[in-house]
Amino acid sequence: MRLRLLIILLATTLQCHILTQDIRFHPDEAFFMTFARNASVNGDWMLAGSLDKPPLSIYTSAVSMMFVGVTVDDGGVLQLDAHMGEFAGRLPNALYAILLVALIMRLAHDLYRQKWVTLFSGLLMATSPYLLGFGATAFTDMSLLFWGTLSLWLTVRGCYGWAGVALGLAFWSKQQAVFFLPMVVLMMLFIRVPTPNPSPRCKEGLLSLPIRSGGRFTGGIVLLTCLLVLFLWDNARPDTSIFILGTVNNTPDSLIAPLSDYLPRLAEWGRLGVWLLSQPILTVLMIGTALVSWVWMWRKGDTHRWTDTLLWGYILAYIGLHTVLAFNQYDRYLLVILPMVVLVCARGLANLMDVLCRDKACLVPTVGADLSSAPTVLIICLILISTLITLTNPLPIGGDDGTYNGVDALAEYLNSKPVATVIYDRWLGWELGYYMGQWTNKRRVYFPTPDALVDGALALDEVGDRYLVAPNDKPVAVWLDALREVGFAIELDYAQDNFRVYRLSVPASDA
Repeated sequence: MRLRLLIILLATTLQCHILTQDIRFHPDEAFFMTFARNASVNGDWMLAGSLDKPPLSIYTSAVSMMFVGVTVDDGGVLQLDAHMGEFAGRLPNALYAILLVALIMRLAHDLYRQKWVTLFSGLLMATSPYLLGFGATAFTDMSLLFWGTLSLWLTVRGCYGWAGVALGLAFWSKQQAVFFLPMVVLMMLFIRVPTPNPSPRCKEGLLSLPIRSGGRFTGGIVLLTCLLVLFLWDNARPDTSIFILGTVNNTPDSLIAPLSDYLPRLAEWGRLGVWLLSQPILTVLMIGTALVSWVWMWRKGDTHRWTDTLLWGYILAYIGLHTVLAFNQYDRYLLVILPMVVLVCARGLANLMDVLCRDKACLVPTVGADLSSAPTVLIICLILISTLITLTNPLPIGGDDGTYNGVDALAEYLNSKPVATVIYDRWLGWELGYYMGQWTNKRRVYFPTPDALVDGALALDEVGDRYLVAPNDKPVAVWLDALREVGFAIELDYAQDNFRVYRLSVPASDA
């Protein structure tokens, strides 16, 4: 128990460290947190706008903003400082990440009943670069991952009704919860954990959800009810359905990837996947150990070999499906298989420790692997050293690697311009909108092409200076040349960090 608490304390320390970093939002984070701010400041709990994700994660961030970030100014108007909004918006996911570490240890214990599988599961989850990269963020994925994993544990425990609730909340977090459904069903059918003294909450809980075979039907009914409520909520919104927009925004040109793309796509998943557990070389070694352990357990006829096979089968099927189907290859899509990868690798490490200790590789005599064993000390040190390296170097997964550093200073500069100043914003969108604030009085205008910008700029009957915002890495010269050709005078007005702002003076004939 003390070791488990130490692992949870480690996870808490790591998540708090990341949560307090001075890091700007990724564009997707800014998108979701704009909706959360609209709810917490304006009371827009129906999340009006072009939203393509379910609301649960956004709601939790909005409630966090209400308690942590929102203040009232002298005029009685609600305000949310952009930096406090960052902290408040990310806080729920940091808590989800900490709870997930405790949850994976509970799941590992119920599946294997082996001390070191449980402890290694918690340690690997707490130090996973993916948990460090997505934990203290404002993406919707941590909410999905926590509720999806909770549904797996409740299924293993036989609490099928509550598993339906948890899976329903996973769907309320992100549509990708559909990928947890097959694992829940397989665990329901093939994994039975003996519970001599089952929790009364599973048998006689608030919703009276049974845990025996009839409970499977109840779990399905509860899940369908959760989905029905979600569809009703979506239908009550004044905007396009989140499911329609989610399909439009993520549907590839062809559902099946060309055969020639299979190897490159598989290689890309491999490039992203080597960060699931630790630094790449250590991740590869742990996965290799887990595969050897899987084969070895089969040859021994181990009691838990079918559990191993189920987990490995799901991992391989998930990667295979995402290779064959032309889904976007986002790093966060691998979060769904993180619990399964952690479990099989923890099992592999525990078996390795057991074998090495039988070969008398212990510092003192023990029965099985212990903290006193040299192999155990070595593997824990390697994991912790790898975590230290991860924390002190930019991660190739998760955030934007500093791409939007300085966007807050840029927003402050633009907000200092006169009321109703026109700002042409082709590239920053939600990102700039979030940092300019809820009550900005500037007019941000989007044009997709230089010709469209020229036509719109000439059609605007206004003589005041306007501004064009551009990140340093964007081809802004084409846009500036198009404006110069129709008589706009252009001057670089701001150059700081990753951004430039050009002041546009209207043609003399228009003035």
